[in-house]
Amino acid sequence: MSTYQYQGTDAAGRNLRGMIAADTLRAARDRLRESGVVVNRIEERALRSQAGLFSQLRRRRYSGALTEFLRELSTLLQAGVPLLEAMDCSLPQVRAGLQAPLVALRDRVSTGESLAAAMQQESWLFDDMMIGMVRVGEHAGNLEEVLDQVSTFRENSSQLRDRVLSAVMYPAIVLCVSIAVSLFLMTVVVPMLLKNLEELGSKLPWPTRVLKFVSDLLLGHGWWLILVVAAIVIAVLAWTKSNSGRMFVSKFALKVPILGTLIRKQAIGRMSLVIACLLRSGVELVEAFAIAERSCSNLVIQKSLAQIRTDVQTGVGLKEAVARHAVFPPAVAQIFALGQQSGQLDSMLDRLGKDYDRQAAVLSGRLTAVAEPLLILMLSVVVGFILFATILPILEAGNVLAQ
Repeated sequence: MSTYQYQGTDAAGRNLRGMIAADTLRAARDRLRESGVVVNRIEERALRSQAGLFSQLRRRRYSGALTEFLRELSTLLQAGVPLLEAMDCSLPQVRAGLQAPLVALRDRVSTGESLAAAMQQESWLFDDMMIGMVRVGEHAGNLEEVLDQVSTFRENSSQLRDRVLSAVMYPAIVLCVSIAVSLFLMTVVVPMLLKNLEELGSKLPWPTRVLKFVSDLLLGHGWWLILVVAAIVIAVLAWTKSNSGRMFVSKFALKVPILGTLIRKQAIGRMSLVIACLLRSGVELVEAFAIAERSCSNLVIQKSLAQIRTDVQTGVGLKEAVARHAVFPPAVAQIFALGQQSGQLDSMLDRLGKDYDRQAAVLSGRLTAVAEPLLILMLSVVVGFILFATILPILEAGNVLAQ
């Protein structure tokens, strides 16, 4: 099924423009004509490939708009509006770039497909957790409640991601400014100062010789250095995309002080909220672990979740299955056990996830507090060395003249 963009007028003479999904261009024209639209112009909308990195970037770009669409859809369904009418009411409010897949989604539903099956056709936009919950919600007849839970979960996840991003933003800016200032001093300011010092004819002290060597290297071979650094960065990034590279980065990230704890708490918090949200929607525990596993980006935690799911399927107790993995604190295994025994696993995991989210927010602030002075100290050391290396020969030359 393709998506077509059209312009036309209705029976009252008002100009209309929008999108419609159909198998062929003729079928699209016929559907518009049946709905009373006089088509002036219609053409197929070319959809870009959704694979790989571009798919992830586009999903993140439209994440907020998709959450708003789901929230409005849930509100209309709770008010008793039928699904197709609710989608028709919500679509005009959606951002232009997101309308094409959502129009295709609406038209698939109108042909008799379930909402979950239609979402599966746009898997670049709708993740496994959302599709699984919607499928269960349709079978259980509580789709509006499920969509409300999905919207709430996405809003909470977005807030946590924004907090972490804000915590990292300032140190990243300081680091970039430090590099830019150092390069400017080494390629513009230092050569002018060294030229004057060399004219004095005296032997340069070792800090100044080191500074001169680095400055000459940047001026004479700067482009080669940029190419070498770029090649190394590309090679490292390509390696981190492989299974061995991803596993090494995942293990190393968990061992970094403060940052490793932050990654662990954020991953456990997200896992807990995902499983809680799925269980509340009626998804079975084993399937909930499978979906939580696919939503985790750290391979160490992902493999731990896969092993827990396998152990639970073979009859191992939930507490024992979780406790076998050192990546999960003992308190997490205890909460799984208590939740399973009391029949309130979803609510207990929800509280656990929110608690870990709060801890992650505190740690992100602590990470910023530690990174800021370290980066400023690094910039001060670099600039201080440059100043020391340029002032030292001037002072020595002044001492010689005084004698």
